[in-house]
Amino acid sequence: MISEIRIATVAVSDLTRSRAFYENTFDYVCHGEGAIAGPALESLWNMPPGLDGHSAVLGPEGTTTGLLRLVQFNKPGQQIWGDYSTPQNRGHYALNIRVPEIRAAMRRLQENGGRSKSEPNYWTVSPDISAWDSLSYDPDGTVVDVFELEVAPGSLLDDYDGRCSALQTVAMHVADARQSARFYAALGFRPMYDKLIEGMEDFFKLPKGTALHNINLVMPGGANIGRIEIAQYVGWHGESLRNVATPPNLGILSLSMATDDLQATERLLYSIGAEALSNSVEASMPVLGTVRARTYYGADGEVLEFYQPIDA
Repeated sequence: MISEIRIATVAVSDLTRSRAFYENTFDYVCHGEGAIAGPALESLWNMPPGLDGHSAVLGPEGTTTGLLRLVQFNKPGQQIWGDYSTPQNRGHYALNIRVPEIRAAMRRLQENGGRSKSEPNYWTVSPDISAWDSLSYDPDGTVVDVFELEVAPGSLLDDYDGRCSALQTVAMHVADARQSARFYAALGFRPMYDKLIEGMEDFFKLPKGTALHNINLVMPGGANIGRIEIAQYVGWHGESLRNVATPPNLGILSLSMATDDLQATERLLYSIGAEALSNSVEASMPVLGTVRARTYYGADGEVLEFYQPIDA
């Protein structure tokens, strides 16, 4: 059985600065920190030999999923998405965080070193969910989608404790939303909503006439956080960033999902034609402890890490 997104790994240029940004903007706490180094992690994360770093795993207090793993490497890197002038390209794109009040969250974000990409925009997600949604940048220019929801009673997202959330979703840009959704369906994810969004070119900074095919996927029986959000710009094609989204470059590097049987997960991924990035390795990582893990490329070159905890 495969989990929802347990951890998203993001490379940063200054770990102290980025920790302060996420802790002060979203009230995140540090769940654990430690070194990232050695042959096992070099293989798993596609790291050049000799590269190492330091990581901190952040999220709301008491949360064990939808966490954010910030890593500062010992060599500088470039922003994976550059200046975001080619948003039609494909790969992990944005961290999506739910907040209790959008305007207050945007003020805090800017006060703590972030900057705004777009003003809040109101749109209907589904018949029982509407959102005030805004796009911003963290201190390294990684996109953070901050949103406030209006949810009908009984909706899947009605269970909300009023705090800034863990990572509700991680958004990825894809070439074909249906093909990508089929890939994640094979892993167990199911659509929470599937929507073709038109008329929002100004908000998303798209060419006129470009629609957004948005599919939000949830792992049934798990938390409603740690979801996968698929975004296809219909009619506006780009290139995969898989060769750029590697350490020490800055931005979202990978998504990590737990499995209770890594060998079975490997067989599943082989059966659907997933390309392996690494061999299976044993590694020790902050918060996760000692795990057996392997990384693969998703349908659009996005890196996915599957890990099975090893009993002490």
